[in-house]
Amino acid sequence: MKKYILFIMFISLFIYGCDDDDNNKGNIDPVTNVECTPFIGSVTLNWTNPTEADYYYTLISYQNSQGENVNKKVSKYSADTNNNVSVVVGGFTDTEEHEFVLTSYGYSGASSSSVTVKGIPLGIEKAKDYVIETVGIESASGGAKITWTNETFVGVDLIVSYLDKKNVEQVVTINATQTGVYTVTGFIAETKLTVCAVNQLDGSKSVEREFMITPTIDPDDIVYPDVEYVTFQANMNDMTLVASNPANSNEYTIVTTGGDPYIYSNGLSAAKEGSTMVFRYKSTKSIKLQIFWCTSSSGPSEANSTTIEFPAAEEWTTFEQDYTAGMATVGWGSSGDYMRCDFGTNADVTINIRNIRFK
Repeated sequence: MKKYILFIMFISLFIYGCDDDDNNKGNIDPVTNVECTPFIGSVTLNWTNPTEADYYYTLISYQNSQGENVNKKVSKYSADTNNNVSVVVGGFTDTEEHEFVLTSYGYSGASSSSVTVKGIPLGIEKAKDYVIETVGIESASGGAKITWTNETFVGVDLIVSYLDKKNVEQVVTINATQTGVYTVTGFIAETKLTVCAVNQLDGSKSVEREFMITPTIDPDDIVYPDVEYVTFQANMNDMTLVASNPANSNEYTIVTTGGDPYIYSNGLSAAKEGSTMVFRYKSTKSIKLQIFWCTSSSGPSEANSTTIEFPAAEEWTTFEQDYTAGMATVGWGSSGDYMRCDFGTNADVTINIRNIRFK
């Protein structure tokens, strides 16, 4: 009987010892200096990270306005040089008090004791007023670049209105729910832009702000009177081409309609100026532009072609490429020489292109 009791005591001590080892397996310090500051539709949590080498991240646990449990991980790499962290916890639609539980975790899986802090988010109706004050506008090529900050996680739109170069009012709606940048175009002289912010939830508007902006002009957007620009024949395949700017006859809109879109240029009226092709473009997709160098004695063939890919671009972008080697295959560049331009292999691509020239 004594042996049996001693055996039970031994097993109990063994199990207790194992449990004690597990409970003490690399426990790490909790975060310190925790503060909670109200913000629009959110709160800002600030704290100082533990200094242990094992420390990996902090887990923030809380309930949102719908009563759902939410866990948010914040990596140790979010800290500044003083090991301090500032995080916006958003998505609240109420102004009730919420509890936030912060727990440190290590690479080893160890965790700290939890730190609890309480905070009350501000009403989301102030989001529009916050965003409108962050709006900045600067000159861009043919327009203006608009920037804003939104760290509230609240849905906000920016409404921008202005008169374009044809004196037609343009009204642009920009989703400003997240911090971002947007470029408006279509004017060439000093122009007044009027901006207001609108809360998406209830449509309430901020005060309006006005900006006077003179757009910059890219040198490749200037039409020089003594330069020959590439023009096109009506001979095309799997695409449409229209002159899209009454103020610039060298600007075209191309829409591909099949898998082999191409068009022929008109022949040079005089020997080319140089071997570098330059143009401005926008494109909904990246394009592999294949140019066939054609002369009166040499039509299009793969042997006398050059393929260069240019990326998709939402804003006017400069394409510049030296084609000396490709032109040399047929001695291209004399009066009457022409090109076949192939615009990739995809349908439903829209390309705006202007001021194609050689320099």
